[in-house]
Amino acid sequence: MPDLSWPQTSTMRNEAQTRFELIDPILIDHCGWRRQDIKLEQTDPKIDIVRGKGYRRPAGRTDYLLYRPLSDGAMPVPLAIIEAKREGLPPEHGLQQGKGYLVGKLHHVPFVFSSNGHQFVEYNEETGIASEARPMSDFPSPDDLVDRYLEIRNLTKASSQLALLNTPYEKGREFLRYYQDAAIRAALEQVIQQIDEKKLPRVMLPLATGSGKTRLAAALLRKLFDAGRLGKALFLCDRTELRDNGLTDFQAAFGTDAAEVDTRNPQKNARVLIATYQTLDFSEGGENATFFLKHYPPGYFDVIVIDECHRSAWGEWHTILESNKEAIQIGLTATPRHIRVRPTDDVETTKGVAEDKKKLADNYNYFGEPPYEYSYWQGVEDGYLAPAEIEQYDIYHDDKIQSERVRGVYRADVKDKQLTDVLTGRPVPAEAVSEKTEGGSLESRLVMPERVKAMCDHLYERLLATGDRDPLQKTIIFCASDHHADLVTNQLNNLYANWCREHGQKRVQTYAFKCMSSANGQALIPDFRGRQRSHIIATTKDLLTTGVNVPCVRNIVFFRYLHSPILFHQMVGRGTRIDEATGKLMFRIFDYTGATALFGEDFITPPPSGDDGGEGPEPPPPPPRVKVKGVKIDIEHAGNFNLLGVDGKMRRVTPQEYQQRVIAELTELVPSLAEFREKWLDPAQRTELMQQLAQKGLLPEKLRDAAKIDDHNADKYDLFDILAALAYGIAPRTRRVRAERFDGGPDWLIRLPQPATKVIRAIVKQFENAGTDALEAKELWETPEIKKLHGLAALREGGEPSELMRKTKETLFVA
Repeated sequence: MPDLSWPQTSTMRNEAQTRFELIDPILIDHCGWRRQDIKLEQTDPKIDIVRGKGYRRPAGRTDYLLYRPLSDGAMPVPLAIIEAKREGLPPEHGLQQGKGYLVGKLHHVPFVFSSNGHQFVEYNEETGIASEARPMSDFPSPDDLVDRYLEIRNLTKASSQLALLNTPYEKGREFLRYYQDAAIRAALEQVIQQIDEKKLPRVMLPLATGSGKTRLAAALLRKLFDAGRLGKALFLCDRTELRDNGLTDFQAAFGTDAAEVDTRNPQKNARVLIATYQTLDFSEGGENATFFLKHYPPGYFDVIVIDECHRSAWGEWHTILESNKEAIQIGLTATPRHIRVRPTDDVETTKGVAEDKKKLADNYNYFGEPPYEYSYWQGVEDGYLAPAEIEQYDIYHDDKIQSERVRGVYRADVKDKQLTDVLTGRPVPAEAVSEKTEGGSLESRLVMPERVKAMCDHLYERLLATGDRDPLQKTIIFCASDHHADLVTNQLNNLYANWCREHGQKRVQTYAFKCMSSANGQALIPDFRGRQRSHIIATTKDLLTTGVNVPCVRNIVFFRYLHSPILFHQMVGRGTRIDEATGKLMFRIFDYTGATALFGEDFITPPPSGDDGGEGPEPPPPPPRVKVKGVKIDIEHAGNFNLLGVDGKMRRVTPQEYQQRVIAELTELVPSLAEFREKWLDPAQRTELMQQLAQKGLLPEKLRDAAKIDDHNADKYDLFDILAALAYGIAPRTRRVRAERFDGGPDWLIRLPQPATKVIRAIVKQFENAGTDALEAKELWETPEIKKLHGLAALREGGEPSELMRKTKETLFVA
């Protein structure tokens, strides 16, 4: 065992040294863990949005895991997380941060340990109990942890079903992201428990759009096959695009033993069938499913995986499930459990909420509680999904007399306008207009050309402003109806044609286009996805909500009012994929209807009880569609928003709210200005402080967007002054003012040899230009101004460089 005598402060080990010099040797030499049982796994670097641009952090989250086979010769599975902290911190520190609890759930392990190399504490994910600190010599052995793992998961070594977990992945675990492996293990654990308890195996896995559900499904089916549990499998989806995309992943796992089903070929020789429910004759309901019932008798499938299982499984698809009751049935969905519904008296919205509630309740009634979930927020935190920046706008009619978001449009508001029938063009009386029109009816029943033009004009300018004056940004606009999509498409094409003419640019072949099922829109999706300089803006109602993988989409636009929180999350999901090939690391949401308020707060599915969620009231017969001309439209900025993870949910916050959150977390970590300054002077402590904030999803640099300091130009200040002014109330000084302290002094500098003095003043100039980061950058000594002064060599003439750098910072940041 290593020497565990308490060292002097000056020789305290950092986190990495604590892990490799203290924790690993004890685990291996004393507790019986093998070197191959101890692994480091790193996520992709998280993407932060700063000043409208996406930037990768230097590194992703690194997790320190213990692996062990559950049986001799089996595939090792992760059992525990170890949060290693530097030697100078108490052993509870990792759990105090709360990070360990979250990471344990993400990896689907029941145990999280935190250690400073001398002691450890244990957090049990199942019980929620944290232990007292104990010496590292008491750390559990591999056999002990395996036995405890099996007990917590309600598994036994004697179970014949344990092969489902023990069988290795055909392409290796490294082929999957950590959460995909965790989801598969969680699903298989539930299947084993259900089979052993003589229950029908049913599993639901909610994973965010873009998280790779199809690849996960293919790896899961292959694992079941290799474990001897799969004869025939069905992957069922409701879009041709999903079926075609899925075929690639399934053939990578099964070769020609995976095949698409169409109405001409049931592919009965293939082991894995990929089909849409329309192909199986379920578009009109289960009783007409002649193709399915003819070719696939009851009990034909051993495993059924339903993609987007919330959509129609309880109508069109239910016969498939009932016909294969004994099969392992797995439902995949991107719909989160926690969604918000704003109070409203709008009949259509109320009905949509009731429908969403029923769909979610049906899922949980049928499949039960999901054993694993992976949210969009977590995908952003892990660096696998693109973060979003939100711009919201309010729309007013006729000199702001009416605010549609609050009141809607009343008959009295339009009685003096030019009113015509949308279809015939004939005049109609004011009585043809509903007493009150709101939500989606503003675009479908009450058509206002000036409104369409104003919204398109405004959006086009925002696309140019946020895209470096480039109009060729892949964008999806969600419209209220087929006709609304036509109007928006035409207006955007006109704007683009005029812009090209004014700027001497050649027009692309297709700029804006309608992508609706009624317009054969699905056939245009490959062009939208694959052609970078054509098919730029897709207008749609809901064809592009699911089943469309277009990673290069940079903008999601809401011209449509939404009644369905489920639909909203699916629409946002079209922008969440990262596209390294085109440099897309983030996306924007342009919200003209208040849709993004649906982010975050709770709309909880009731527990399984058989309650169908109730029926929404029937809407009244629709009035005629009326065109209203002569309305003045004003569009006002209603705020920019960040998306921030709060308690495991994605919430929409203003820059000011973000600022308040940063300051609250900062002052909790560092209560006084003196302590903050001390940490800022030390690069290691400053880095740790920034990392602690980052673990909360907070990036202090973003405060420049909201901070108001003196002349309101936050760019003139170092981040030290921005944070210290907001959190501790100091009078901030610009970088220039702080650098001026070196113009004629200070005394300690004047007493140094001239070469060292010149170097320090050149270093201070770098601070004036770029702030603290410039002082700690590796490139500092390679800048021409410092390099020509012989940098470090000249500095050494005045003493130890690290001490002189410390003294320089102390002078810069003196109160």
